[in-house]
Amino acid sequence: MAHSVIDVHAHIGRTITSDVGQTVDEWIAEMAASGVTRSVISVAAGGLQTEGIIDTRRANDAVAAAVVAHPGLFLAGLGSVEVRHGLAGVAEARRAIDELGLKGLAFHATFEGFTVRSAAFSAVLDAVASTPALILLHSTPDPKASPSAIAQVAADYPLLTFVMGHPLFTEDQRSQAVRAVTATPNLHVDIAYQADPAVTEYFVREVGASRVLFGSDAPFFSARDVIRSVEQAEISDDDRAAIFSGNAEALLASL
Repeated sequence: MAHSVIDVHAHIGRTITSDVGQTVDEWIAEMAASGVTRSVISVAAGGLQTEGIIDTRRANDAVAAAVVAHPGLFLAGLGSVEVRHGLAGVAEARRAIDELGLKGLAFHATFEGFTVRSAAFSAVLDAVASTPALILLHSTPDPKASPSAIAQVAADYPLLTFVMGHPLFTEDQRSQAVRAVTATPNLHVDIAYQADPAVTEYFVREVGASRVLFGSDAPFFSARDVIRSVEQAEISDDDRAAIFSGNAEALLASL
């Protein structure tokens, strides 16, 4: 059965260290080719920063412009903020939501050089804490952004909705993710960066389908491979529909 697919974890721009990236037009073409119906876009972490906060503002402007230009394809955009920009980054977090109309923020602790349990990161979240915003945190197996650390952050900001990106690279990371999501009502998990049906089955079994979102981490991973893994998972069709689009629609409708 064909499903509507919302990818909550897709990037535009380019990561300098790996030279991986894509333009808005390239992502639109890939969405059509892979079967992604709509997506939530954010800037690829680790992009060019020769002009510091000015580059960050340009990137956020580009995300906002893409959402305005393609409202039928991009359900929402997430801003990017470098915590090392200090007060300028805090101000940019507010501008991204208040002026640009973005629905939240996306962070990658490894590429951006911070830990989620840090004063610098808390300062950024404090700036948007009173706004029902979506926060995408790329989960890592190390303490920088482990599922346990992300759960502690989510618990501190109950008005924010957190998506923990791809917490699946090690057995310990997966176990932490299950405990984190189970104990934290405003925390969800996406199943990006994998092609194994057993991953979807695991998270549906352990935390319930309503807490699992479809994401790919495109262009760093193939959206069509993640779609195939969900299609092949031994779960109910209702659960599959919720993961592919229903859960994302409900979360974004609340923002």
